[in-house]
Amino acid sequence: MIAGWRRRGLASARRSKRRTAVVLAALVVLVLVIAEVAADVVDSGRRAAVVSAQTYVVEVIPVIDESIMLASTMHLVRDDAASLDRVGLVGALGRLVAGTSDNLTQLQTLGIPAPTARAQHLLEATLAARADGARMLTGGIALATGPSAVQARSRAAALIVGAGRELMRGDDDYRSFVLSLPSASGRGRLPASRWVGDPPAWSAASVTTWVALLSSMPKLQVREDLTIVAVTVQPPVVRITGLPTTTTTTSTTSTSTSTTTSTSTTTSTTLPGASTSSTTTSTSTSTTTSTSTSTTTTTLQVPPAGSTSVLPPTKQVSVVLVVANAGNVAISGIWASGSVVAEPPSGRNRKPRPATHTASVRIGRLVPGASVEVTLPTLAVVSGDAYTLWASVGTGRLPRAPVTTAPTGGVGKTDMVMIKVAAG
Repeated sequence: MIAGWRRRGLASARRSKRRTAVVLAALVVLVLVIAEVAADVVDSGRRAAVVSAQTYVVEVIPVIDESIMLASTMHLVRDDAASLDRVGLVGALGRLVAGTSDNLTQLQTLGIPAPTARAQHLLEATLAARADGARMLTGGIALATGPSAVQARSRAAALIVGAGRELMRGDDDYRSFVLSLPSASGRGRLPASRWVGDPPAWSAASVTTWVALLSSMPKLQVREDLTIVAVTVQPPVVRITGLPTTTTTTSTTSTSTSTTTSTSTTTSTTLPGASTSSTTTSTSTSTTTSTSTSTTTTTLQVPPAGSTSVLPPTKQVSVVLVVANAGNVAISGIWASGSVVAEPPSGRNRKPRPATHTASVRIGRLVPGASVEVTLPTLAVVSGDAYTLWASVGTGRLPRAPVTTAPTGGVGKTDMVMIKVAAG
């Protein structure tokens, strides 16, 4: 009995050892599998991070290229402002301010995250500094070339020096941004982007000299100038009295062996609806050389002082103005006005002087070089009476009474035309 028990006990021990060995082997295999899977996951994540970083670099290159292009506009303003006029300078500054702001927005809406939060912050800081610098530079130049340029020189210089500091800070942030990217991201593909190549040019001494130059250049100073290009009325003028005449004579010579024709034409023209002409033709049968002469007398469309434009019989007249911005800056709040002021009656039978009438309209805003045609509301007149017609343009409050002098403030113009309404 004792021997049989021992045999059964030994068999059970051997089976337990085998099971333990199998379990241990399974555990080793499982650990190896887990380790391999984990390595694959880590390697896959690393490859994905590299691909994401490379994609980010590719996507930000156009943003940086745009910033580089804007740098050329900044250098045009800073280095070659003397070669620009006011319109060109304002246009360049407008492109610079709008472009840097759009450039920052373009980065912020890229939709692809940077490899690190630090890299994202540095590139945003770069473009933000350049946008701030563009605004400060524009503000300084506006002071240096504005109406109070001499008094504002110190403030203008301070703004421009501050702009230089912002632009140099942006350059430093960009260099740090490139270095912050992983080496496997392809950061070597990023273009160099440096806005300030000569830091001393943005020092207080250099900027002060530049501001003095800007403020001394007449072509860069603000010039507001509204002008009246033409004044016409409806109904149209039928004739103008008291005008000087201009005579033009031309001669032509021809030879004929049989018939000679000499033609003389005289034409007298005022305005549409008031032209007359006469033509005389004579013919002879001998061989001769003849010279024909034509004489044309033409009145001016814009009557000079001392003349009177005569209208057909009417009870109302409309004034039509062509207004232009002849300055170098945009002008807002523009108005146009027309008035008829009756002339004092003459002779024994003096009748009461007719009332004065004024019509004004708001034009709005005109950029430099722009013009607009404006038809004012009708003005009441009396047939047989003479009037002084005042036409004016200006800015500010809309006039309610006749404007008989140039508007105050230096912006605007007033023209005067004598008119007479024919008796009906």
